[in-house]
Amino acid sequence: MLTSRNKDSYGEPGNRKDESVQSERLAFTGRIAASIAHEIRNPLGNVILSVQQLGEACTEDSPWAKHIEVIIRNTERINFLITELLNCARPPKLNIQSYDIHKILENILDSIKTKVGSQQIEVSKRFKSQMPLINIDKEQIERVFSNVMINSLEAMPRGGKLAITTEIEDGFLIVKIKDTGEGIPEEDIIRIFDPFFSNKPSGVGLGLSITYGIVVSHGGTIGVESERNSGTLFVISLPAKQHVGENR
Repeated sequence: MLTSRNKDSYGEPGNRKDESVQSERLAFTGRIAASIAHEIRNPLGNVILSVQQLGEACTEDSPWAKHIEVIIRNTERINFLITELLNCARPPKLNIQSYDIHKILENILDSIKTKVGSQQIEVSKRFKSQMPLINIDKEQIERVFSNVMINSLEAMPRGGKLAITTEIEDGFLIVKIKDTGEGIPEEDIIRIFDPFFSNKPSGVGLGLSITYGIVVSHGGTIGVESERNSGTLFVISLPAKQHVGENR
């Protein structure tokens, strides 16, 4: 069980120093991202087009066919990474409308139910009754909760518990997502929202950074508490009473 005495934490709601440092990091990444996109995307597009044309000219039994397939797959991967970097670095354009946060959470849980079942994860929900509608960009906030829940599942490959709680506090809607996974090392907790930081062998390290940017663009905060071998708690706070942004 996490306790205030021995837990490691980062991004606690109200910690303006953490928020300022993270915003500066994202701004710096944004400048790099713009340069990368300009310098790489145009020549990459030419490579993709040329390889696709070569692929159309090759027969299935051509010795070059498998090499062309590898090139196409990897250039598409590079293009995807550039897109993710830009999503991480620049504030998303928000399409603000009123939504029921519980329906959004239920939709995310439904989308991951196969993975939940295969990993024998026990899901518990404590949703506050009579929760007000909240002004958000539905697609962006769905990505936030999806990213966090998938991270929780990946921390529990041999089973565990996923608990989701909602509450209202001081005009903010609070969503808590708690897992019983392996936890986050103390030396990693301060870097958890940094672009390109990942402790997964195949991780890109942009998912939680993008998540942070989306939450901040809605006027909210996201914090994490973790203890090795005792799980991780994400706390996402969003304004509940006012319009949180304009289309940009």
